Amino acid sequence: MRRSRQLRSRQLRSRRLRAVLAATAVALAVLLAPLRVGPAIGATPMRVGAHSTDYAWFDSAVGPMQMYRDFDTGFSYATWQDTAAYKAHPGAPAFHYSVKILPQRLSDPTDPVNARLATFLATTPKNIVLTNFHEPDYYNNGRFTPAQFRTGILRFADAVRAQNLADGGTRRVSVVLMDVTFNGYWTWPASEWWPTDARDGGHVDLVAGDIYALPNGTNTACCPRGYTTGLKWQKPAYMISFLRNFAVAHATPWAVTELGYLEDVTDPTHKAQALRDAVAYARTNGADHILYFDATGPRADWRLRWSTPIGTASTTSAAALAWRSLAAP
Repeated sequence: MRRSRQLRSRQLRSRRLRAVLAATAVALAVLLAPLRVGPAIGATPMRVGAHSTDYAWFDSAVGPMQMYRDFDTGFSYATWQDTAAYKAHPGAPAFHYSVKILPQRLSDPTDPVNARLATFLATTPKNIVLTNFHEPDYYNNGRFTPAQFRTGILRFADAVRAQNLADGGTRRVSVVLMDVTFNGYWTWPASEWWPTDARDGGHVDLVAGDIYALPNGTNTACCPRGYTTGLKWQKPAYMISFLRNFAVAHATPWAVTELGYLEDVTDPTHKAQALRDAVAYARTNGADHILYFDATGPRADWRLRWSTPIGTASTTSAAALAWRSLAAP
């Protein structure tokens, strides 16, 4: 009997020891696990792509891309196959595409634009990312309020999800805002444009930002439009962090839908390195995609073609070669 009690006692101590060791192993695993910053990275790798206003030049010098960013300045096409985006790259692996429909129209179930939208969505690629009124913080021009935008983008998302349900698609809807809105320097904070379940009764799939470096000295005697002095140079990790932090705070996937840098007149490698750093930061922090804006904007010429000597356009500029390598399918 005594030996039996001793045996049970040893077995009990053994079980307790194994439990302690198992708990210790779990704790160590948690402590040693890599810290994930930003939203969880999806099953598919981050896409790298671009928009260009001169695809003839861009496709030859930089393309092809993993994703293309294209725009409709209204809602002009009956089907996806009618769009300039499709005709430019009919076999592209992915698109992020914008239309412009007044949010109030989407919120009115009697408005015929809703039937037109449903017909259009049925023809789109099943993996397309869509948005209505990208940069509503800039382009609303008093035509709608943030609340009206939120209601409209939710009705837009309803139409997209209905199409996904019909054909098994994975289409997603984004809200695209300016970098200065995420920084808090614009009329309304980003949260005013972002729909939430608690406030608005619904949400969309990802938040995105148009991120541009401050072009110091542009349009002065120092620099042509595609160049900057190199002063006040903003690193990608700083510029993109406001968007990334907003996404983390709202537990949503995120993307950079337009990225713009200028050539540094004092360093011909500066822009190319900034592009590599931007992609690295986006990938490390769980971005869904990052897209370059190969176009001229109201402040500066962001195109990838500018090279040395200053003012020289080249298909083999350091920036073009960098983006080509980063976005190669």
